[in-house]
Formats: sequence, C-alpha cells, structure tokens
Amino acid sequence: MKLVFIRHTSVAVPKGVCYGQTDVGLADSFSEEAGAVKARLDGYKFDAVYSSPLSRCTRLAAYCGYGNPLIDRRLMEMNFGEWEMMPFDAITDPRLQEWFDDYLNVAPTGGESSMEQRKRFLDFIDEIGRQHTDDATIGLFTHGGIIIHALATLGGQTDEEAFGRLPQYGEVVEITLTPAKRLKPIMLAGTGSDVGKSLIATGLCRIFRQDGYHPAPFKAQNMALNSYATPDGLEIGRAQAVQAEAAGVECSTDMNPILLKPSGDHTSQVVLNGRAIGNMDAYGYYRKEGRGKLREAVRTAFDRLAARYNPIVMEGAGSISEINLRESDLVNMPMARYAGADVILVADIDRGGVFASAYGSIMLQDEEDRRRIKGIIVNKFRGDMRLFDEGRRMMEEICGVPVLGVVPYSNEFHIEEEDSVGLRRKASAKADGKVNVAVVLLRHISNFTDFDVLERHPQVNLFYAADADAVVDADIVILPGSKSTLSDLCELRRSGLAQAVVKAHRDGKTVIGICGGYQMMGLEVCDPDGVEGPIERLPGLGLLPVRTTLSGDKVTRRVSFRFLDDPALCSGYEIHVGRSVLDDGAKPLNVITDDGKSDGCMADERCFGSYIHGLLDNATVIDRLLSPYIRMASPGEFDYAGYKERQYDLLADHIRKYVDIDRLYSIMKEK
Repeated sequence: MKLVFIRHTSVAVPKGVCYGQTDVGLADSFSEEAGAVKARLDGYKFDAVYSSPLSRCTRLAAYCGYGNPLIDRRLMEMNFGEWEMMPFDAITDPRLQEWFDDYLNVAPTGGESSMEQRKRFLDFIDEIGRQHTDDATIGLFTHGGIIIHALATLGGQTDEEAFGRLPQYGEVVEITLTPAKRLKPIMLAGTGSDVGKSLIATGLCRIFRQDGYHPAPFKAQNMALNSYATPDGLEIGRAQAVQAEAAGVECSTDMNPILLKPSGDHTSQVVLNGRAIGNMDAYGYYRKEGRGKLREAVRTAFDRLAARYNPIVMEGAGSISEINLRESDLVNMPMARYAGADVILVADIDRGGVFASAYGSIMLQDEEDRRRIKGIIVNKFRGDMRLFDEGRRMMEEICGVPVLGVVPYSNEFHIEEEDSVGLRRKASAKADGKVNVAVVLLRHISNFTDFDVLERHPQVNLFYAADADAVVDADIVILPGSKSTLSDLCELRRSGLAQAVVKAHRDGKTVIGICGGYQMMGLEVCDPDGVEGPIERLPGLGLLPVRTTLSGDKVTRRVSFRFLDDPALCSGYEIHVGRSVLDDGAKPLNVITDDGKSDGCMADERCFGSYIHGLLDNATVIDRLLSPYIRMASPGEFDYAGYKERQYDLLADHIRKYVDIDRLYSIMKEK
C-alpha cells in the first residue's frame, strides 16, 4: 500500500505560537502554495483520500480536487490542551520543562502526549490496512506531527531522525507500506514455569531484527531477583533487558512495567514502572481489589511500546492454566486479549507429561482465549528428533493446534539467564590447572549474571558454593548480590559459610563482594527502619572497614568508572538499597566518572567490594583479579559485547532451524 502524506500550507499564526488542534486560518499565500502542492500530486491516482477535520487540511484537499475527503480525527495534530494558541516562551506552566525533557511521553497540561497521538495514528493505519488492498494508493491531508510519526513507525527512521526535521508546509511524503511492514503482537505463553519462554522470545526478537523489523519485548509482570538498570536509572527484569539487546534496542520500563522481587517466603517488593512502591504479600497482591491500577499501568506501558516498535514479542508468566487466578491475571491471556496478540504455547518435553500439559493448558481456556492460541512449540527435546514425528502428529490432533516446532536442548550458545534455579547444577569440584572461583550461593542471590564473563574465561573454573566445604577448593571467593542482605548474612553465619569465607581470606585467598555481598564484608549492616524486616543490626564479616545503613531509597543507575588506578574507562550499573560509609583512612575501589564520587572499598588487592553490578564484565577488572594466579593476556582481548551478539545470532539460527518461522509470520499477518 502506498501512503501519500500531504502537510497543509502555511498558517496565519505568528511564529512560535503553539496552535496544535486549534482551527486556525491560512496565510495569504495559500493559493500560491496550494497550486504548488497540486502540481506535486500530478500523476497520483488515489484509491481513497483522507483528511484531518481541521480546515487548513480540508481546504487544501478541496483545492487539489478532493472536495469530499474521508474525515478522520485520528489525523489531527497533537492536542496541546491549555497551551493552545500560546507562544511557547510565554508558557509558565512548570510542566513545560518536563515536556521539553521527554516530549514523547509527557502530555501538555490538559492535552495529549506525542505517544498518544502516535497510538491513534497507528490505529488509523491498522484500520485502513484492513479496508484497502495491498496495491492501493491512499492520500492523506494532515499535519506535521502525524507525518513525523509516520516516518518513525512506517518510514524506517528513528525517533531522533524523524523529530529532527519538521516537514515543511505543503510537503508531500510518500511511504510504501508493504504487507510485511506491520505484524500483530505475538505472545509466548507457557504450560508452566521454566519451560523456556524467555529464551524463545529472545530468539524471536533477534530473528525479527535480522528480517528488517523493529521489534521489542514485553512482559507485563515478571518475578525475578535478577534485574537491570535502564538508561534513565529505572529497574526492570534482566530477561527483558536481554531480549531488548537481542532486538537491537535500548531497554525501557515499558518492556516490563511490573517487577516482583521476592524478599521472603510469601512477600515481594513491587517495582512499578521501574520504581519500588513497597512490599506486598502474595495474598494481598493477587486480590481483585486494587488490580485496576496495575492493569491500567501495564496496558498503558504496552500502548507506548506498541506505538514505537513492531512487532511486540510478548511473554507470559508461569502457566496459562491457573484458572483460580484468572480474574486477577495481568500477564497471560487477559494481556494477550488487550494487545490483540496471537498466542504460541511453549511446552517443556524434558520434564515429562508434555501431551497432558499442552492439552490441559488449551482446554482450560474459555472459547475466546482458546481460539487465540495459534500454535505450539515443544521445547527442550533430547534425543533423536525422528522419534517425536508421530508424537507431533498426535499432539496436533488432540489439541487442534499446529505444532510450529520441536526445539532440541542445546549447549551451543550462551544467553544470560534470569532465574537462579539452575545455579546448583553449576556446583563442581576443583579443576586442576585452572583458577577456581567459588560464588557463594545465597538464598536470595540476585544479579548472578555478574559472573557470566568470568564463567566463560578459558582459564577459570567457576562454581556455586552452597556449603562451607566447597569454599576450601577455591582460589577466589565471591559474595554476590542479595535481595535480603541481613537474612542472607544471618544464614551465612548459621551454615558456617561466613567462617569459611573469613578463613579463606586469612589463608591468602582472594575474597570480593558485589552489592549485598560488599555490604556483608563490612563491619556491620544496620536496618533501623526495618527496610528488610525485623533484624535491626548484624555484625558483618569484618573484612572491609565499611559500615552500611539500609534505607528506603533505592539507588538505580548506570555508571562509568575507573577501577583503582587504571585509566581505562569501565561501565556497569547500580541497584541497591543502603549507604555504606568507609572508616577514616579506608581506600575506595572505584571512581565514578559521571559525578566524581567514589565506590566500594579495598583492603588490599585480594580483598575488595563494590556496589557496581557488571564490575566483572570489564577486562581491566578481570585481569587484575586473575593476575596473581595466571599470566594474563593484554586487557580487552575478550570482547564481551561482540561475544553476546554472536550468541544471539546462534540462538536465532537454532530457532530458525527447528521452528516454522514462515508459518509464524503468516499467523502474525492474518487480519
């Protein structure tokens, strides 16, 4: 479909006045400008002509020979609310600065945001896409803001490029909208938890990017201790950050508007739109009362995301057949209905019962949701694939849904994991000839992806230590991040791990701490306000001259820093509650280049701690950490960013091989 956008001619409004949706008059030069526009449109044969209802558009349409265009309010300029017809330099509304800082998402007082304008425009595009054939040519008499959104969503430009140049009065912009330009959202839903939804969603994000689309991930509600900081210093689940990276886009809270971070057996911290809003027990969270606010938040986030990216690769949570939670569900089938998404059911064959889980998950849906499930992916297959040929046919027969693929288990690529359930499987014995690194397996371990680079190092044997005996085999001991520092510190003492870590330090081994682990290595951790619970104070391990006080304000930000005296610029991010104060004379570990402040503490080269997640992603730090044990290559030899890009491509190749991607595209293109 060919879309021809025509911006109205000059208006009789002084420069700098915000006229938006006001029906202003046209400049005296209208006839001359309109004649030029009419000449530009020579040669076009429109199958339909649409216009904004504002007279500056309808008059131009009539002059060009289209006296009865189809009027659609969704083609109007942005509504500036109380700012309409005011010079920008005369607006005293304090919201003006917020709008300048984030013009995409902030709405003028009483008006609409640019993203809201984009959503109504895309609603219009979706509608005419259903009404007209793919070879139709459509004329649209409209405004500069609408043309900008067309270029950003349909014309292959980034937001920065599209907003960087306002179309001129009378300008004609042509965009060819091929059938493949926009796809319906797709949701990966599961027969249960840990069936591989996140990994397949990551692979699809990469595939869509490779195929020329502009995809983005979305999970309305995620439960994980492994989180990540967005560029604007907010917090989302690590899985959506990884999926965004695979899609080649920067992550945002719209990709994961609700994050639940378990802090006890029945309690979680609730992070809404990137900011912690408090703790809630499971019963209180899943009650119907108050769900409306959360439901509105996830829907609004999805709308903003869908206005910027296509397609949206959605991910469900857990099982879609928890019928007792159906009315309060925010993330599975109700979210798919709102988004108009088709659903692909992911079933884990490795755990057994794959036929029952797939059939039951489908049959327990109501009729509308059952029709929404368009395919099944059988995941984690082991063995000879030919042995499941008959099983595939039988599954399609009993479920009434096509099996789009049978994906085998593979160790040929490495994608950062979000859940810690597999960490105990990484407990291994001492490896001769390698540097043995023990990461203490805390009950509330968080951000264990901090150790992915170290785990991939060819001269390192990294394992997770769940008991004191395992620490004995280590050359380096790492205390990782924790969602509940005091609770985990108490458990370390009870289990004997605390004493084992202190002894490792006395024996000359390297001991380091990241975030919560850094706090535990200090002299004491205090919680006077009960941020984590009833424990008010515990002595730390006494390895660093640092005292920590937990507070209700969470620090979430990305940082650039220099490690010790090395001039190389490093990067990472902070997500923590609490402030740590060094004793007089104590030596900081890092200098944050963003603000010149210090981070962490260093007792000596074999004992230090830091708040920075991603510290060990930097070659400079890895080299200094391992240099006492092995002869290091030059810093920066291992390109971790390039390594991750290769892993996403390998994952995409794996999914393309075993999933019918052409059939998936057909599903996503259905009207």
